[in-house]
Amino acid sequence: MDISVNGLKERNEGTKNGTNGHAIADPAYKQINEKLEQITRHLLQENEYKQQVIEEQRLEMEKLQKELDQKTAVMAGLKEQLNQSAQHTEGHRQLINKLLNDIEHFQNDIEWYKRTYERRSIWGVLKDKLTKKK
Repeated sequence: MDISVNGLKERNEGTKNGTNGHAIADPAYKQINEKLEQITRHLLQENEYKQQVIEEQRLEMEKLQKELDQKTAVMAGLKEQLNQSAQHTEGHRQLINKLLNDIEHFQNDIEWYKRTYERRSIWGVLKDKLTKKK
């Protein structure tokens, strides 16, 4: 029997329990109901397990993302160091080339002094000095 309260219909007890009044005593109905309950429990357990797996994988992904961010930061630092090292290397190369040129210039000066003052006689040097002044 249906009872109407404020426009809503309420079903009788047999309909509320999902039976037609005859199936409660039926053993096949009980067996089907037990199987459905087993399936429901199994699905709930499987769902819970999958939820746990999803949570574990989410945590693993967060951990890996943090590691990736750290390694990216380290790589950026290393690239900056590499650029600075390249600049220092270029600066050192230029300095070494300048010093080598200075050494060569000083060696030429030393050779000139040797030729001028060691290999020539003092009279020849004085003669060159006196002739240059005139």
